[in-house]
Amino acid sequence: MRGSYAELWKLIAAAVPERTAIVAGDQRLSYQEFEDQAARFAALLRYHGVGAGDTIAFYMYNRAEYLTAFYGALKIGAVPVSINFRYREGEVAALLDNCEAAVLIYPSSLAATVKRIDATSVPKVLIEVTDEPLDVAGAIPYDSLAEFAPLDGESPPSGGTLMVYTGGTTGLPKAVVWDEPDLLEIQMFSTYGALGIADPQSPAEVVAIAQDPSLEPTVMFALAPFIHATALFTAMNTFLLGGTVVLLPSPSLDTRQAVATIEQENVTRIIVAGDAVAIPLMDAWDKYASSPQSSSLTSAMSSGMRFSDETKARIHNLGNVVIIDILASTEGGPYALGISRSAQDLPTRFQLTADAVVLDDAMREVQDQPGAYGILGYRGALPRGYYKDDEKTRQTYPIINGTRYVMPGDHVKVEVDRYIELLGRGSSVVNTGGEKVFPAEVEEVLLGHPAVTDAVVFGVADERWGERVVAMVAVEAADDVTEEALLDFVGQRLAGYKKPRQIFLRDSLQRGPTGKLDMRTIKSSITSTT
Repeated sequence: MRGSYAELWKLIAAAVPERTAIVAGDQRLSYQEFEDQAARFAALLRYHGVGAGDTIAFYMYNRAEYLTAFYGALKIGAVPVSINFRYREGEVAALLDNCEAAVLIYPSSLAATVKRIDATSVPKVLIEVTDEPLDVAGAIPYDSLAEFAPLDGESPPSGGTLMVYTGGTTGLPKAVVWDEPDLLEIQMFSTYGALGIADPQSPAEVVAIAQDPSLEPTVMFALAPFIHATALFTAMNTFLLGGTVVLLPSPSLDTRQAVATIEQENVTRIIVAGDAVAIPLMDAWDKYASSPQSSSLTSAMSSGMRFSDETKARIHNLGNVVIIDILASTEGGPYALGISRSAQDLPTRFQLTADAVVLDDAMREVQDQPGAYGILGYRGALPRGYYKDDEKTRQTYPIINGTRYVMPGDHVKVEVDRYIELLGRGSSVVNTGGEKVFPAEVEEVLLGHPAVTDAVVFGVADERWGERVVAMVAVEAADDVTEEALLDFVGQRLAGYKKPRQIFLRDSLQRGPTGKLDMRTIKSSITSTT
């Protein structure tokens, strides 16, 4: 089904006005309040000259105002885009310039950074979510929306747009432009199929599903930040179900509070960023939960991050929890799903989705040929491409024999029944003396060592071999494992050319809020020590 999120949310708010839409700490909003605040925020935007097509930059961590403002933006056809709340002023300025933001919305805790942004990059409208006295000259307090009458009587645009920045691990993040109808279409499985519900074919059916008393209410806890597309999209989808979105309104993950929230709010689904969120959450569960198992949790979802079988087994031990590991990217998908219903289903195997393909070197589809190698692709509903980067768009979204694909560059091997083996991202493949090494394969071996908690493998320039394989690993602080021991561990399990020439030991790898690594910084630190 295609349509507008804003239109559907408005219908659902009218159908279930008293149901809880958002829980953020002590703050609770019903669907009626969610609708009212979004409509007032839309009126505030209109009053300040913001309209359809204008970009609204969200420099915020997860909180209720994020979602009400996001909804308000969609109501008038403005284009919401998230900016990493851990970025400093120079990084924020670069993205504000890139997306041509007309509005910047931010919390008081980030006001000091906003004040340091170069004046030439500051949007014409600043909106501050005021936990403290207003601190930026000319900023509009978010709470002033109460002074405006709700923007009623207007049908939300059917062709709304939003932008999502990529993780930016190898350069300036790129904004992927999604049209609402296309995003809604590819989110059908995540919204309905994952719950065993047939896709609705009309707005009336969407509302009927949200009102269906036989369906267990969805209470989704976004533990990953909204700068992570999976968390944002799943929150959007939860509103389609008439469910409740639960948040921790904090820039950092308080795992003890997260455990308490799961128990207090009877959370049914958690959204994590792979091991980066799930491991500390499960450690906190073991320490603080009132019971070894959860009485409410039925599913856990992650996408685009390493999510180990060991961690999944711990989550399965919480009870009857289905884990959905989605292989997708900001640019499109989903490409494949790794679904496990109990620890007995592990290790995880990824199976291609209906619209996913594998393309060989001749750009032929080989996803139904076991044993074939190729690059993962997708040919369903797709975004427009990268904002203001036509060349990169043509590379990532090629048109082959009249069909448009997205190909982020993941190499795979096809197995029976459309299962695949992941080999790694093409841009990260190390060519050492003519032999190709897929970092993901080496990382998986390193992570099999009991002392290793995180690992990244990559290539660095080498005069003799072109590139040599190196690794950086995080090890348990109390463990006295050595580089030599790890090299021997890998050497016993992989061909010699795949074994890193060097392994650098660290206490942690300092992943960002989306769980991704800053490869430029990592490679720079390696270069400076060799």
